[in-house]
This record gives sequence, C-alpha cells and structure tokens, in this order.
Amino acid sequence: MQRTGMRVMYWPNEPAHLYPEGAQSGGRLAFDGMALDGTIAELSTYSFLRERARHASPDEFERAALEAVRAFAPDILFVQHLVGSGIEEAFWTTLRREVRKMTIVYHEDDPFDRFSKRIDRSTRAILPVADLVLLSGLGDLAALFAANGARNIGYMPSCFDEPRFARHDPTKALKQYDIVMIGSEGRRQRLKFAYLPGGRRRAKLATQLSNAFGSRFVLHGRGWAANPSARGAIPFASQEAAIQSGRISANWDHFDHIDYYFSDRLPISLAAGVPHVTTYHAGYDRLFGTCPGLYACASVKEAVDTCRWLLSRNDDALMEEGLGARTWAFAHLEAQLVFRNGLEQATRVHRPVQAA
Repeated sequence: MQRTGMRVMYWPNEPAHLYPEGAQSGGRLAFDGMALDGTIAELSTYSFLRERARHASPDEFERAALEAVRAFAPDILFVQHLVGSGIEEAFWTTLRREVRKMTIVYHEDDPFDRFSKRIDRSTRAILPVADLVLLSGLGDLAALFAANGARNIGYMPSCFDEPRFARHDPTKALKQYDIVMIGSEGRRQRLKFAYLPGGRRRAKLATQLSNAFGSRFVLHGRGWAANPSARGAIPFASQEAAIQSGRISANWDHFDHIDYYFSDRLPISLAAGVPHVTTYHAGYDRLFGTCPGLYACASVKEAVDTCRWLLSRNDDALMEEGLGARTWAFAHLEAQLVFRNGLEQATRVHRPVQAA
C-alpha cells in the first residue's frame, strides 16, 4: 500500500473490564505499523468503550468523543464493532454534519442473521452515515446490512495476529491427540433448546468425532458437559498451543450459510501449522484455492470422513501440509495485511468523497 498522507482515527472495540486482555491487538499493531512506516501521516487511537466507562453519563461521553474527533480532524474514522455500545444515531449524524470531509468506515467482524442474532440498535445507528461498511462475510450478511442502511459494502475477512497466535514452532509441538476441536456448543442464551445457525451441525460433528475417536479426540469450549471428550473452555490466547497438540484440527462454523465467511478460528488454526477440517462456504474456492492443509466440507459426514482420511496419512505428510497452511496464512490472513487492505479500501472511497 502506498503512503496516503492522511490522518486516521482508529476506534477499537475494547471492553473496559477486559482491557488489556481484550485489546484489539491485531488492529492496533496494524495501524501503529502504518503510522510508523508512513503509510498514514498521523494516527489517533480512541478506545471508545474504555472512554465511555470513564465518563459519568452517555451524554458526557458523546460530548467528549465529538470533541476528540473535531480536535484530531481525521480524514478517515475507522470504527469497530459497536454492538451493545449504546451510542445513538444522533451522535453519528452530528459527527457527519460537523466533520464533513471525514470518511467514516465501519468494520464489523461478527456474523448476524434476521432471527437468532439480529443487528442491534447501536450497529444500525452508524450504517446510514458510514461511507464504507467492511464485513467478514458476504451473501446474506451483506444483504442484511444493506437492508439496515449500509450503502457501500466491502469485504474484510477475520484474521490472526502473530504475537498471540503464531509464537510457537509447530515442528516442536508434542502431539497428544489425533483431533482437536475448539468452539462453544452454540445454544442460544435465552432458548436453551435452540441453536445458533450451524450449531446443530457443530454439535453433531463433536458427537460423531467423540464416538469415532474416543480419547484421541479432544473438545475445548463451553456447553459440552455431556460430551465425554470435552475439556472445558480455554483462554483465547491459548488456542495455538491447544491446536498444535493435535495431528489435525476440526471445526464446524456457526452461521455456516454466509458466503465468504469464517471466524478467526480458521486463520488461527492455519497459523498454528496443523491441517484443518472445516465448513464449506460459497466463495471458498476463490479464497482458499491455493491454500494447502485446509479441507472445507459440505456436510458433517464429509468432515468426519475427511478426518479419517487425514489420520490415515503419516506424520511427515501432515506436518508438511500444516507448515504450508501456516505459510499461506502469513501471506494472506495476518492482521497487518488484512487491516492494510481494509484501509486501502477506505482510501479508495475517501478520494471520490473529497473530489465531490
């Protein structure tokens, strides 16, 4: 990406009660790197949830936030994941009116649908004023955001950041299991009998892998008390070590109907250097056509059979594919690359706005 000469204000979603563990380390690393190498002229990082917690009332926070944006006068305001933030539409319309030459970019990495996980009020509030909305999936997800006011939608996939998820040499990892699966069960919080989209298939995969492989299969995540392979939840940053303890890893996505979508578990798994069996989504042929070690399956049966086939291969072959997947992930899904591409999309939108 060429130097833009622009001022960028970055609003990472960082819950105050989880900071610093909940810091958006990938985004921070990427924007700090772009400021350091001159890709952007000046950077201001404004952790809006932490700032909101510091103020006595929502009104006081919004006045302070407006003043912070006015004072910095960014060319691009890059905002992440507003779900549950409580920031109202009036704030964004006031901001849009008072800083006219600023391009507003909204980045949403979470999936949504029309029924089980609806777009909330805080997210809807920014969509009509955003010049660009960057989503981690397309198809139904893009259509849903367009129906809620998004006018210009781009694609920015989930990613991994090297300091947290690529710290250990996969060739030196001790293999304790044949298959490692990480993920919550996926039942809805209020209706325990109902699942998130894809949740029943995830549960079916976990059950079938446990039945087929017994103690050679380990399952990490919440909600699996009835599964004999379950070992409970693990800290987010411990995923790399957990994945590397297996010969292969497996998962079934929630929101398995969204085109081009994957959660950060896919890039984390690839970066760990272990072959990964997962859900097929439309668009994967284009996204992962050159990626070794990734096996996208259209059904739970295919996923189980693919695990069986992979485990029939020798360790050297699996390691070679895993290392190939790791190299591919660094070239395509590392956070600094992904965020740089997101800013490049924002820059293309910004220039016509300024010329208008």
